[in-house]
Amino acid sequence: MIETSTDVLLLTIAGSVALFTIFVCWGIFYVVVMLKNVSKMTISIREKLEIIDKILKLVKEKLEKGGNKMAMITDSVIKLVGLVMEKQNKASKISKRKK
Repeated sequence: MIETSTDVLLLTIAGSVALFTIFVCWGIFYVVVMLKNVSKMTISIREKLEIIDKILKLVKEKLEKGGNKMAMITDSVIKLVGLVMEKQNKASKISKRKK
């Protein structure tokens, strides 16, 4: 079967090619597993970003509606303060006249 050194060389080369093929297949398997994990992480991140986007839109809507209400309340408070200050000015003028 093994008669010359060429036969030994050819068997060694065949074994090396077989081991190299096994190594490459093993490496490809791990690359595929990593890509699968990256795909799962990407999907998870995308879902979380969509949830965050929905929350931010909801907060924006609430702030816009609340801002309109706050503007109304602010205008009312300004008018109320103006009336109180007018009454104080009238009262202070009346008290100055009495003196």
